[in-house]
Amino acid sequence: MKFSTLCLSALLFIFSSTAALAETKIYHWVDEQGKSHFSDTASPGTKEISVHNQNLLVNSTKPEQESDLAIKASQENSAAIKYQATITSPLDDVALRSNDGTINIQVATTPEKKNNQKLQLFLDGKALGEAQISPTISAQNIDRGTHQVQVQLLDENGKLLAKTQVVTVHLLRAAVGKANTATQ
Repeated sequence: MKFSTLCLSALLFIFSSTAALAETKIYHWVDEQGKSHFSDTASPGTKEISVHNQNLLVNSTKPEQESDLAIKASQENSAAIKYQATITSPLDDVALRSNDGTINIQVATTPEKKNNQKLQLFLDGKALGEAQISPTISAQNIDRGTHQVQVQLLDENGKLLAKTQVVTVHLLRAAVGKANTATQ
């Protein structure tokens, strides 16, 4: 009996390496000496046996479809994540003194942004410079006065994932010019 089980196991192993197992028929017979035999071809006196391999995985997608499905799943996963972005510095409604007109903005994202996602600075409602990867953004040579700052988190295709709050800053910058002198 051990031999027949071994033979059946061997046949199952051979056929399980292909998807054809679900379509392959296996036949069994016992010879005059009482030995069990298994085969994939029918002979007179054989009985067809039913084998169900529940461990067989049949891939219904083509290789080129698999990469498309992986890309789509990645995009859906990225879209499913709800990002939040916050300007942590400067604080809202704060006066900043910068004679060279520099405003440094620090942005935090939750969850942490991926390396292929970028941050776009908006100053007074207009995009300023190129989107960048760093969470520290430096706006240079900004005119003195009151400005509104906001940052947008963008995916690799430029799609909006999150916006920060609008932060108002009052930039104090020394004026360049001659001092008023009184004439006598």
